[in-house]
Amino acid sequence: MDKARWDKLAAGGGIVGVALFVIAGALYGSPPGVGDDAQSVADFFADNRSRLLGSVFLQGLGVLAILWFVAALVHTMRGAGEERLAAAAFGSFLLAFSIGATAALSRSALAYSVADEGSDLVLPLYHLSVMFDVFVGIFAAGLLAAVAGATLRTGLFPRWWGWLSGLIALWLIVSATAWARDGFWSPTGGVSWLSYLSFMAWLLVTSILLVRRTGREETS
Repeated sequence: MDKARWDKLAAGGGIVGVALFVIAGALYGSPPGVGDDAQSVADFFADNRSRLLGSVFLQGLGVLAILWFVAALVHTMRGAGEERLAAAAFGSFLLAFSIGATAALSRSALAYSVADEGSDLVLPLYHLSVMFDVFVGIFAAGLLAAVAGATLRTGLFPRWWGWLSGLIALWLIVSATAWARDGFWSPTGGVSWLSYLSFMAWLLVTSILLVRRTGREETS
């Protein structure tokens, strides 16, 4: 397979990653609310052990696919002369997914044994995982803001996508204040789900745009 084909496959890594995250989310199901008691949280993780561990495994594969996409994206940004923004984008990605991985591994520990053993750590560990999920939006916003800046400065993608990427970045920052103890503005409330869906949609559309750009460069 020639380099151009590999470049196009890497650009499409975001599409694959989002698909894997969607499957993982369906497998994970509806998690406990942040206001649920320790027994309800323990029962959820103990009763669904294999399913939840499988969900985290698929998320790991999804991150691997997204890593290839981000590498292709950063390479394209550098080729457009935006080396500083490319470095910021990659650094933001590493921070965001490192924190996200910590949240996922915390849930893995709950499903693997902690919830089954009736430990007093169940509720604190679950709350730690959902708070990691909340604050990851700040660092994910750095990736979107860098792409928005590069797009508006160099025409990396259509200008409308640059503006929309900037707006989504602002939304991710705002949604990182979801620390209410219950309701819509809580770590397991509607605001967190909207933030997650916004980020997944951004990954999907940006990956599609990058595939199209890579295809045009291949034929030019």
